[in-house]
Amino acid sequence: MRRIGVDEIRNRVNKVLKGLDDVVLDVLSGLMIGRPVVLVGTVGLGKTTLAEAVAEILALSDPPYIEVACHSHMTAVDLTGDIDIAVVLQAGFDHPLSYIPGPLVMAHGTVLVMDEINRLNPYAQAALLQAIQEHYVYIRGYRIRTDFALVGTANPSEYEGVYELTEALADRLKFVEVKTPGRELLRSILLWKAREALGELEVEIPPRLADILAKFAHEAEKAGYPQSVRSLSYALADAAASAWSQRRDVEIRDLKKALILNLPHDQETKNMLITIFDKAINE
Repeated sequence: MRRIGVDEIRNRVNKVLKGLDDVVLDVLSGLMIGRPVVLVGTVGLGKTTLAEAVAEILALSDPPYIEVACHSHMTAVDLTGDIDIAVVLQAGFDHPLSYIPGPLVMAHGTVLVMDEINRLNPYAQAALLQAIQEHYVYIRGYRIRTDFALVGTANPSEYEGVYELTEALADRLKFVEVKTPGRELLRSILLWKAREALGELEVEIPPRLADILAKFAHEAEKAGYPQSVRSLSYALADAAASAWSQRRDVEIRDLKKALILNLPHDQETKNMLITIFDKAINE
């Protein structure tokens, strides 16, 4: 981190994700003192992309990071790895398949990116805590050294399938909130991400469409229906691609059609969000 410099890291991250300067500083300050960092926020704000970008820029090793997508059925063994007794009995401990390391061991000397860390069940959390606290994992009586920088992501507690982190684990983590960007910033992010998704397609996206989406997102959040920035940017790109395929300019009707395809299947919620979108058009 000293080799690159904080300003350089911020500049590089800004090329991937805009408007997260303060968040980047919070992440770096945690990593500089050896504290695991967890980015908390609703889906689609770029938490995982930010974690990966920071790890790539730090480039502590090659590959620059080990990534694991956490889920509720993940066991402690999934994280630490295990010794294959059958292989050991047949070929001995020297056989390369006698021990299959898990991500906690593979991340030694580099960055471990744990996506949706609060989907881990308490048993898997205990294995992670031991690695963070002692810098070792224990596998069938063997102690294996592991020392890594941790950048995790987490969804808010009201999301389905989320576990509460144990007090002992949470006490060792630095939680950094990733907030929904303001309307002007969100508008520029949506345009930027949509153009990125369209790639080499030469499509002109009217800024007014991004402005409508930004208004819709903020009104939807006020009504208790937070929207994914990722999903909104895809809707904008889908609308532009659809119009391009028909050799015409993209229009509001294209955006509305693309947005509806990305809305929840619950009809009552969908109707409410469509109403909010229609109001955003007329403002």
